[in-house]
Amino acid sequence: MPYLLEALEAQRAALLSDFGEVPSGKVVVEVVEDVRQLARLSTLTEQEIKRTGTIAICKFNKMMLTSPKAMLHGYDWLDTAAHEYVHFVVTRLTGNEAPIWLHEGVARWYESRWRGPGGDILSPWSAAMLREAARAGKLVTFAEMHPSMAKLPSQEAAALAFAEVAVAVETMHARGGPGAVRRVLEGVGRGDGAEQAVAQALGVPFPVFEREWRRRMAERPLPAGGEQHMRKLQFQGEAGAFAEWAEIPDEKGRGYARLGEIFRARGRWEPARQEYARAARAGGARSATLAGRYAQAALMTGRAAEAEQVLAEALRAHPEAATLHVQMGRVRLGKQDWAGARESFLLANRTDPFDPEIHAGLARAADGLGDAKVASREKGFAAILGGAHP
Repeated sequence: MPYLLEALEAQRAALLSDFGEVPSGKVVVEVVEDVRQLARLSTLTEQEIKRTGTIAICKFNKMMLTSPKAMLHGYDWLDTAAHEYVHFVVTRLTGNEAPIWLHEGVARWYESRWRGPGGDILSPWSAAMLREAARAGKLVTFAEMHPSMAKLPSQEAAALAFAEVAVAVETMHARGGPGAVRRVLEGVGRGDGAEQAVAQALGVPFPVFEREWRRRMAERPLPAGGEQHMRKLQFQGEAGAFAEWAEIPDEKGRGYARLGEIFRARGRWEPARQEYARAARAGGARSATLAGRYAQAALMTGRAAEAEQVLAEALRAHPEAATLHVQMGRVRLGKQDWAGARESFLLANRTDPFDPEIHAGLARAADGLGDAKVASREKGFAAILGGAHP
């Protein structure tokens, strides 16, 4: 809860600055344990939730958020909570008259606003997917998005729709400056239709904006590095085969990785490190699993600098990988880089807050920084998650 409240209060302050007003009073936030509870509290079915990867909803004058423990690998729950708070604000500023494409576009563009300037909208794979769909004329239409992204047929369709509307808001910023979205929302709040509000806010007819938006989707430069394939949300209890080294395209590289695993299981860390290094050179450098094992072996053989380099490269491709952030936290604790360690463990916590090592690491970092209050809190969390009483 402390992390959730901190993020949402930061989001409230950021949106107040950007939009000029936010709803007064407290906001109800319900954290549910799993998909079944989310379906019970919303108008969605379990099938719709899993099909589209829907994990949070703003409805019935409250926000509903699925716990990251419901996912096999967690998810970015703080950005998701901030996303839903944008919906809460937009609903009230517009009298609930904003169409779904505008609602979701604004929420996606501003979901990272609590921790930065916003606009952190497309990963490399989603940017590539959007460009391909725009050039092939296979975009999700506004009509297909209505009444909810959760009604779309798949996680891929939902991801494409979110990318489309996020770039629409990006186009508003590019054409009308930082106050463009605020002017659009004010227009809708006055009773203007969304297209009229966009035209007035940007000073051009809506078809001109639409052409700019479509051109941007087809021509927007692709981000460098990062994931090249969609990582679907996996819910707890879902069946599905897991190929540990499937991320390594080269068969020889997979063989090196398997041999490294044999050495690791026997506690032979130096030959394990050597085999993992060979696997990385043979095309496995982009594998988050391999990077984690390689870094562990490097640390176990006293090669902290090598581990740090491996992790830094892997995190550029997998910024969402909590396990890699945890390992980077270990490296930084070893260097007594308390601020850096705190950052690494907080990034891991944004995906998987139920790992006791994250909170133990945060406690050590807080001790190093002289923050006794946070250190005590985090030690208590680590004890709870480790099965002991705080």
